[in-house]
Amino acid sequence: MFKEEESDVIVFGVPLGKFSNEELEAIREASWFVEPYDVDRRINLLENVRVFDSGNIKLKSLDDITEMTNHILEKNKIPLMLGGNHLSSLFALKAFPKDMKIITFDAHSDLKFDYIDEKLVEMGTVGKKKMVDSKINDSTWLRRHCEHGEPRNVMSIGMRSADEDDVEFAKESGLAFYTSEDIRNRMDEIKQMVNQFTNQSNVYVSLDIDVFDPGIAPAVDYPEPAGIDFNEFKKLINSIEGKIVGLDVCCLKPIKNNQITEFLAVKSIFEILGKI
Repeated sequence: MFKEEESDVIVFGVPLGKFSNEELEAIREASWFVEPYDVDRRINLLENVRVFDSGNIKLKSLDDITEMTNHILEKNKIPLMLGGNHLSSLFALKAFPKDMKIITFDAHSDLKFDYIDEKLVEMGTVGKKKMVDSKINDSTWLRRHCEHGEPRNVMSIGMRSADEDDVEFAKESGLAFYTSEDIRNRMDEIKQMVNQFTNQSNVYVSLDIDVFDPGIAPAVDYPEPAGIDFNEFKKLINSIEGKIVGLDVCCLKPIKNNQITEFLAVKSIFEILGKI
């Protein structure tokens, strides 16, 4: 582990959600047991990147996420946010310029105008305080971002859960999206799209673990069938042509005595860091 001043990347956790502290620590614990060396490519994914873990922020309001992200960017470092849920990404992105390209890997569109259910309430809880409402939560965060940003700078990959209104909004706003079925059938084409989308741009990568098939990532709140696999994820990440300036990983919900999803999350983080 490097010191903060020596680092390229600063990790911070966002304890947003009823069990978020356990979720964040599960990823950190797994990281001690995952090798960053890629045997097939004969490369150490962390060879050229230095990482410092600053721990979890003390979350009093969601704006604390923006403040922490700003703090890291002011140090000319790259923020790596471990989020209890995807709502955290909305507030991290507020610290970046609107012309930055965003690639979000997610089973869900997160484009609903408003929505609420019991799981979302639990995921938006800090202590006894509920930091969630029907218009600002895990299912609406990307819609809120697009309303105040530029949807054409967003690409959503792996979607397989949405309604008609979500898809219509994406099409009308110019947000590019590719389903997990698209990836299986049109991988070469989509790799080229990712390459062109990110070329000569600053890029933020947001990874919701539920983008993966629940057969390899069961520890999530909404385990949607027919997700992508890790090799598909690797190919898409390695198609990024721009400069990665921020990333987050979110929405892991540990299962007792089962670290399959945690190991996958760490391997995915290493894969993204290998592009820096």
